[in-house]
Amino acid sequence: MKMDNLEQFINNNRDAFDDAIPSLKVWASIDKVANKREARRLRFIKNLRVAAAVLVLLTAGGIGGSLITQAGQSNDAMAILQENAPEFFEMEQFFQKEIDNRVGQLVSYNPNEPVLDDLKQIDQTMNELKQELANAPKGQEEAIIENLIQNYQMKIAILERVLERIQLNSHTKNSKTEDDEISI
Repeated sequence: MKMDNLEQFINNNRDAFDDAIPSLKVWASIDKVANKREARRLRFIKNLRVAAAVLVLLTAGGIGGSLITQAGQSNDAMAILQENAPEFFEMEQFFQKEIDNRVGQLVSYNPNEPVLDDLKQIDQTMNELKQELANAPKGQEEAIIENLIQNYQMKIAILERVLERIQLNSHTKNSKTEDDEISI
């Protein structure tokens, strides 16, 4: 009930409450506080932008540096191969040519062949072996080179099997179509 009395008092004396206007000092104080908050917010946003830019630059620099390091290590491995095993370097070029040839044939039959993903995994393993070769102690190079040769041979064998199956399936489909045409 007290609220009803209070409400009634306010409603009866509303004109007395509405005639007071705050002084300019009050508005100036409110404006000053609001401007401080806005200035803090703007500084925070500016600092946040600077921090984000620094983070992007550091990340890009780190990624670029790691890519350059990896490229340098793979070039080191190739230089070591040329120095220590020039016959392997020639063999590697031969194998790579054969693999590229067979991959080209495979892609002409089916560009979405799932075996291509498997070959990419073998390539990653081979790149790791090449990096190990760059850091290998004396005497260990031959074992790593043999592993590389085995990986090349494995890739060629996989590609040959896949191509044989595709060609066999293609030949089987063609002979069935010819038989169907004859029977019709």
